Amino acid sequence: MFTHLHENNKQKLNFINSFELLKHGIFIFYKFFILVFAVFAFSIAQAQTVARQHDFEKDMQEFLTESPATQTEFARQHDFEKDAVEEVEASEEFKTEFFPEMTAVQTEKEEPQIPEGMVKIPEGEFLMGSYSGEEDELPDHLVYIKSFYLDAHEVTNEAYSRCPECERGSGGFDTFDRQQPVVYVDWKNAESYCNSQNKRLPTEAEWEYAARAGSYDKYSFGNNISLLENYAWLKSNTVDKGLWGARKVSGKLPNRWGVHDLYGNVMEWVQNYYTPDYFPYIREPDLHNGLNSPADKEYPLRVVRGGAWGGLHDAGTPEGVRSAKRYAFTEWTRSFQIGFRCAMDIPE
Repeated sequence: MFTHLHENNKQKLNFINSFELLKHGIFIFYKFFILVFAVFAFSIAQAQTVARQHDFEKDMQEFLTESPATQTEFARQHDFEKDAVEEVEASEEFKTEFFPEMTAVQTEKEEPQIPEGMVKIPEGEFLMGSYSGEEDELPDHLVYIKSFYLDAHEVTNEAYSRCPECERGSGGFDTFDRQQPVVYVDWKNAESYCNSQNKRLPTEAEWEYAARAGSYDKYSFGNNISLLENYAWLKSNTVDKGLWGARKVSGKLPNRWGVHDLYGNVMEWVQNYYTPDYFPYIREPDLHNGLNSPADKEYPLRVVRGGAWGGLHDAGTPEGVRSAKRYAFTEWTRSFQIGFRCAMDIPE
């Protein structure tokens, strides 16, 4: 019995050994086949390279044996085709015709040039008014402002003189220097000048938004009154020191958006008719562009902003130059306290 089992195991072992030898032989044959194929493929590639090199040398020999005139004509033709291709590729008409999407994207990215003497006010939202100020500053409310251009400083006598048809008055504490703000202009004088420059008066909301320059405090730089004289001409650094009348524009620091003299120096006309509070604006948000008619047609009041160097209504005090502070004058008022600046819509 044990002999029979031994014989069976011996037969199985012989079978396994034979199978392993067969597998090994097949593997060796496979590797040999791959090697032969690789050598064959390399030989074909080498032959093609030699053939191309031979054709190139033959063409060059033929070219060099041609007449100089033929060679010159060939070179001239090559240069002409190269120049033509470069000219077409650089042509804006080519880009517009064949790549309108690319041209449109480039046009959208181009920023319009900011008009001289103006700054770009970014779009945004702000709380207009003040819950702790005067009654006509209530209620404080959220307002959205589109980006617009605003004069970097008040309109000067020099700039105003470029509008021959624009009128102004005269009187005490008048300004005469070319770089002083023009005064003794009523609301219609200010509007006419801005229109003559293809501009407009800023709305009341735009003015306060620019004055705040992103701040919710009394002033664009915060609530520290000791810093106020760095940004404004007011009673403490004019009248109290023997200086009377408005000072030259841009003599103080600008706010963080680059606008000078929004506090003090001279008050500034804006578009809007005056309302005793902001509740109408809450009910009708579009009124921020200005009421269509005054509350009292016989005594039309327009809003004036910014305070002044001194004068009536405490305009030259720290409280009188706050960002939210509002004043109202009849639109025919001409005063040494009142000037203006212009705004402009940004082309879309």
